[in-house]
Amino acid sequence: MLERFLSPSQNAWLREFERFAAVEVAPYADDWDLREATPAAVVRKLAENGWLGGLAAKESGGLGFDATTFGLLNMAIGAGSGSLTGLLNVHSMVLKTLETWGSPEQKQRFLAPLVKGEIIGAFAQTEVSAGGDSRNLSTRFDERGDELIVSGQKSWITFAQIADLFLVFGKYQGLDTAVLVPKDTPGLTVTAKKNMLGFKSAYLAVLDFDGCRIPKTNIVGKPGFGQSLISTGALDYGRISVAWAALGIQQAALAASARRAGSRSTFGTLLADQGIIRAYLAEMSGSLLASQLICLSATQAKEAREEDALEQILQAKLFASKEAGDAAAKAVQIHGGHGCDESSGVSRLYRDAKILQVVEGSNELQKMLIGKEVCNRYGHGALQPAS
Repeated sequence: MLERFLSPSQNAWLREFERFAAVEVAPYADDWDLREATPAAVVRKLAENGWLGGLAAKESGGLGFDATTFGLLNMAIGAGSGSLTGLLNVHSMVLKTLETWGSPEQKQRFLAPLVKGEIIGAFAQTEVSAGGDSRNLSTRFDERGDELIVSGQKSWITFAQIADLFLVFGKYQGLDTAVLVPKDTPGLTVTAKKNMLGFKSAYLAVLDFDGCRIPKTNIVGKPGFGQSLISTGALDYGRISVAWAALGIQQAALAASARRAGSRSTFGTLLADQGIIRAYLAEMSGSLLASQLICLSATQAKEAREEDALEQILQAKLFASKEAGDAAAKAVQIHGGHGCDESSGVSRLYRDAKILQVVEGSNELQKMLIGKEVCNRYGHGALQPAS
């Protein structure tokens, strides 16, 4: 269905993304999950295709993907491996931040290697006591001459185990600030985070900053820009990644369930001929259609810089990730015991769908932010209809 709303260029990219995912990702995703590792070879292929730098403007050496094409990439990869979309997510957030807010020196040193995929970027905001609430960030950047001393800890940082550059959020002179910290900075320790519920091959890690010294020139933008501009802008792309990855999970859950229903019999009848199973498939199909439309509306609003783009992106992340969880749960039911096996692709879909409801702001936070946008639109000084 989605194809009819896409441009010829977007449809061509989608076919290429799907071919790659079918050959290079989907056949191996279960094994990656069990080993809790994504092979360097597939990361290298994403870089060689230019897709790690796809969002970067052509003037920066990228492919100039619009938001919808970036979404299509996450959808295709997400149908094969939710974990791998985590790389597209965090790397792109760092890349777009530097492209938008980086100084000439920062761009010269870091942007080109990020676009080419020669180095991997990771987005380091979450702490044990602070996720979406920046007021509770405990990481500190203390000034000492021309340097900053970075102290604190970040948790559950996606692809941190193999990242070369971290975009780190914390407090500088009481202001929300973002800085760049290369992985080889003395005092930085990266500890693998194992046994996660989902995104098992997304190389999650804990970052400990014990008096790391970085030059003050590693501040991105200006002090005070950390949350209000840099994080907010980056998270638009992070949430687009999550929303479209959720479409991929819905597609994979529906396809696996339809195949199972057409091949498995109980009580002498194919599952596909049983009313309750047909009802599940109908609900999954309808939810996928609705999710596709809301995600497409969100990325088109982002591209057009529409006034309600933020609200649409929040809605897309909230709706698509919720429906991905519901679709994966139905897929587990249709597969029965096989769907509960950890080595089952359906089990992986179920676990990864739950992660999508938490990352880039939990779905509860999405509702809070959406509610704020709605109040701003209809109240708080907005014109009221005449009585």
